[in-house]
Amino acid sequence: MNKDQQLMSLINAAQVLTSTLDLDKVLHQLIKETLNVIDGADAILLFVYDKRTGRLKAKNGVGVELEYLQEIKLHPGEGMTGKTFMSKKGQIFSHVQETERGMENIRGDNKSLFQKAVGGFRYHPVSTICAPLLSKDECIGVLTIDSFSENVHFTNHHLLLLETFAAQASIAIENAKFFADTERSKKIHAELATASINQKGFEEITGTLSQLINEEVCVYNEFFDILSASSTLAEDLGTVNKAAIISIYNEDMQKDGSLYCKKERIKLIPIKTDARIVIGLLAIFNVEQDTLDTLDLLAIDLANNIFTREIIGQQKLLSDYYKYEGYLLDQLLSQRLDSFSGPQKSIIGLSDNYRYLCINIQIPNQLLEFEKLNMKMQHFHLVLFREIKKLNYKVLVSDKNMEYDVLVMVHDRKSEEEITELFCSFFKELKEKLAEMIQFDFHVGIGRLILQINEIQSSYREAKICSDYIKENSKDLFVLSYKSLGIYRLFIKQEQEEIREYVKSTIGPLIDYDKTNSTDLLSTLAMYMENKQNMTLTARQCFVHLNTIKYRLQNVKEILGVQLEGKEMFELQLAIYLYEYLKKGIGRQ
Repeated sequence: MNKDQQLMSLINAAQVLTSTLDLDKVLHQLIKETLNVIDGADAILLFVYDKRTGRLKAKNGVGVELEYLQEIKLHPGEGMTGKTFMSKKGQIFSHVQETERGMENIRGDNKSLFQKAVGGFRYHPVSTICAPLLSKDECIGVLTIDSFSENVHFTNHHLLLLETFAAQASIAIENAKFFADTERSKKIHAELATASINQKGFEEITGTLSQLINEEVCVYNEFFDILSASSTLAEDLGTVNKAAIISIYNEDMQKDGSLYCKKERIKLIPIKTDARIVIGLLAIFNVEQDTLDTLDLLAIDLANNIFTREIIGQQKLLSDYYKYEGYLLDQLLSQRLDSFSGPQKSIIGLSDNYRYLCINIQIPNQLLEFEKLNMKMQHFHLVLFREIKKLNYKVLVSDKNMEYDVLVMVHDRKSEEEITELFCSFFKELKEKLAEMIQFDFHVGIGRLILQINEIQSSYREAKICSDYIKENSKDLFVLSYKSLGIYRLFIKQEQEEIREYVKSTIGPLIDYDKTNSTDLLSTLAMYMENKQNMTLTARQCFVHLNTIKYRLQNVKEILGVQLEGKEMFELQLAIYLYEYLKKGIGRQ
C-alpha cells in the first residue's frame, strides 16, 4: 500500500473516534483500517485486560472465528500477546521460530481455542507483531497481527504503523470506558438511593447491589447469621462458606479494612457504625482477585451505609421491645400483677398451666477502661438476648446495667432437675460462645421452679442468694442453683471464718492425720455415716475387708476422742458437710 493510502486509512480511523461512542463500531473500523494499511496481515486480534479477572480477553478480531477467539483468556505473560502486555513495549516476531518460542507457554485450553479460531491456518504464525494499548503508563490491552504466509516477515515499519492504530484503539477504549463509568455511576447512585428512600429492606438492597457489581453477595450480622442474600445460590454459598468466613474473619480481619480469601474467592467487607463498631459483614463471592473496580467499591460503600442503617434500626426495635419486656418483669417482681392491662398480660403470656423459674446473672468488676467495658457489655447483651430467645420457652429479661433478671415460663412437664440442668448447660455454652469472640466474666444463680406467678419473688430471692454467694465467696464457681444447695442453704449466710473454726474444732485432727499419714479415715467415716452406720455395706463400697473398716473407725475414735454415738455423730456429719462446702464450692455444676 502506498503512503497516500496509508494516510487515508489513518484519517478514516481518526474520524471514527469522534463519530460515535459505540466501542464495538469504533474498534471494528480501526481493525479494518489496520488490515488495509499493513500488507500481509491474515489475522488481527484485539485483547483487552480485565482487572476483575486479571486476564486478557479478546474484544474483537478479523480473519478468525470470533466464537472461539472470545473464549480465550490469557494470563499476563502468556503467549506473544501476554508477553507484550507485561513488557508494555511493541514486539516483533519475524520468523516462525520466534513465534513458536513466543507461544510455547500457552495453556492447553487456550491453545485449543486459538487453533479453532484460526481455522484453516496452521497453529504457529510465520510472523507476528504486537503493540500494547497504553493509557497513562498503564497497559490496558494488546493489538496483535499474525501472518501465516511464508513470504511475509514483519519489520519495524509495520510495528510503527500498528502502534499508531493501537494508540487510537486506546483512546477509543478510554473514551468508551469514561462514558460507561459515568453512566454506571449515575445508575449506582440512582438505584441505591431509590432503594434507600423507599425503605425496601435487606432483600431488595442486596439484590440491587448484586446486579450493580455483577456478583453474588450475602449479608451476615455480627453473629454470622445470614440476614439476606442476593439469590438462592448466594444463600447456599453463604451457608457452605460460613465456617471458613468465621475462621478467617476472627484470625485476619483488620479493624479498618476488608479481607480477601483467595482460596474461597470471597471478598469480606465489614459493616460498621459511625463509632467503627462492626455490626455485620458483607461477603462477595467468586471474586477473582483482591482489587475491586472503583465503581464496584462505590456501590459497595453506598450499600454498606444502607445496611448499617437497616441493622441499627432492627437492633433498636428489638432493644425497645426487650426493654418493655424488662419493664413488665420488674412489675411482676414488685408484685404488681393486678395493674397489668390485657395487652400487657398477652405480651407476657401468663398461664395457669405454666411453672416459673427465676435466674439472676451478675457481671463482676471487669477492671477495664470504660470504652472497652462498654463495648464488651454491648456484645454480651446482644449475645445473651440472641441466645436466650432461641430457647423453647417464653423468657422475660430485665437489664440492670451489670445485672440481669430472667423469668422463664415452663410450659412442658420436665422435672425441676431437668430444667435446672438445661439452664446450667445453656450458660456453659453461652460462656464458650463468648470466649470465641470476647473474654467476658459473668456468673449465674438459678432459683427453684415454682407453681404460681404470684410466688416468683421466692424463686427470684433464691437466684439472687446463689449469684451473691458466687460473687462473695467463689472465684471458681460459675453457675449455682438453689436446688443443688440442699442442707448448705442453711449456712450460706454464715461467716466463712466461723464455719472453718467449727470444722477445725470438730474434725480438724482427723483431716491433719490423713494429710500426714496419707490415709482415708475421713472419707471412710463419711461413707460409714451415709450408709447409716452399716460397716458391712461400707466395707463393700470401699472395696476393703470388714476388719479394715473396724480398724479405721477405731482409729477415728482415738484421734477425735469420741464414741461415734448420738449427738456426736450428728456434729461429725455436720462438720463433714461443712468441710465439703468449704473445700469444693457448693452446687458445682
